[in-house]
Amino acid sequence: RGRHGEVPLYSDLLLHDMGPALDDKIAQGDATGADWRTTPLVGLAQRHRYLHDGRATTLRDAVLAHGGEAERVRERFFELDEDEQQAVHRFMRGL
Repeated sequence: RGRHGEVPLYSDLLLHDMGPALDDKIAQGDATGADWRTTPLVGLAQRHRYLHDGRATTLRDAVLAHGGEAERVRERFFELDEDEQQAVHRFMRGL
């Protein structure tokens, strides 16, 4: 809750297995190296680097890097036609 009411984080703030491509081999508590906390998407338009650790320089690269639990969502994004993908990007850049 912010000063002016609810703040839409666009995150579940949970740990998710993101697959071997994002595995940094660092274990913290119950989290393995492939486990990452969902980064809030609020303020995404102000960022120049993406993903949980900033390794992606484009939103497309960030989506492409997702594996593990997010693999099906990544596949569904790339099944969208170009106009639909651009609509998702516009929405995300507006956050």
